[in-house]
Amino acid sequence: MTAVNRSGPVGRSEAEAEARQTFKSEQGRRWYRHNPNGADAVAAATKAAGTAQRRTAEYLLVTRLEQLREQAPARTGTAEAVPWTDRLPELAAPAPLMTARPEW
Repeated sequence: MTAVNRSGPVGRSEAEAEARQTFKSEQGRRWYRHNPNGADAVAAATKAAGTAQRRTAEYLLVTRLEQLREQAPARTGTAEAVPWTDRLPELAAPAPLMTARPEW
């Protein structure tokens, strides 16, 4: 796990690559070498690959959140607070009263 700025499809491909590598490593263990495609070997490899993929995804998420937190102070404070009545005057205006009965 060497990526620092990965998210989206790139991060997903990195997590999938980690899962593939772990799957092959698990199948290559000494007790599965005689039958690497057997049910036990595939089950163990699938479980290990899922764990590796989640671990990589969590790492990438934490790294990205840290980057966003570092960037947040630069973005805050630029927008000035304005009452909603100033931003949306058409919604703030009182609705006209209905004086005539509609004809149906």
